[in-house]
Amino acid sequence: MKMSHRLQSDSAGPVWGLILGMFLMVAGIGIWIYAESSEPGDSLDESLAMAAMLVGTFLAVYAGREIRHGHS
Repeated sequence: MKMSHRLQSDSAGPVWGLILGMFLMVAGIGIWIYAESSEPGDSLDESLAMAAMLVGTFLAVYAGREIRHGHS
């Protein structure tokens, strides 16, 4: 008798991915605002902000897709 239906895990991985993605987007926006309010010419903060927002966006979209499709 197969028991493959019992082997599925009810992990909350995609939910944590969505939370982390949203956190990274908010952190990126905060770094962007800080970079804009500080002295001009500091492009490292702007690059870091853009990277954090992009990674957060991709992570949130992927986790949302996994949640929507019901994969755990």
